[in-house]
Amino acid sequence: MRITRFSKPYVTVASLLFASVSAVPCTCVHMVPYNARIAMDEVSQVFRGTVLEKRLLSQRVEMKGRRRYAITFRVNEYWKGVPGRNVILYGMDDGTDCLGGSFYEIGKNYLVYSSEVAVKDVIVGELFWYGWTDVLPEGGRMLVPAACTPGGETSTVRRALLELGQGRIPGSTSPSP
Repeated sequence: MRITRFSKPYVTVASLLFASVSAVPCTCVHMVPYNARIAMDEVSQVFRGTVLEKRLLSQRVEMKGRRRYAITFRVNEYWKGVPGRNVILYGMDDGTDCLGGSFYEIGKNYLVYSSEVAVKDVIVGELFWYGWTDVLPEGGRMLVPAACTPGGETSTVRRALLELGQGRIPGSTSPSP
């Protein structure tokens, strides 16, 4: 099992931060100017789709109650990457670490910025932070929600959709009508 470990100075700083503050919200800092097109540079896929299924994955005791999900989307259009007609995004309960994805609701349509990452367990010092190797093959690839991007429910991200312009339909090379 491959485990990512962080250096001792990082762990010390992180430990001091966690010890001194009971709950630090996820904070995003962007360079100026920042818009939906610039945000695409930081991710693997950008698409608009409807949530078909949100499956709760098995509980992992080391994650102390933080739940994980497999969220299946029907892709309506995309701007980056080459998604299939359906895409599975792996997320977990939102936390102060900016990792999340629990807000997705079945039947709703979203603009999604996602990153492709390796399936692994992450340990900081002696602390098990999060992991996926119990539900996905270690070393494989998975899509996760990208933090600090202009994605969200399409009714609330109209400006980002305008900035992106017409997307492409999965399985074709032409823009959507």
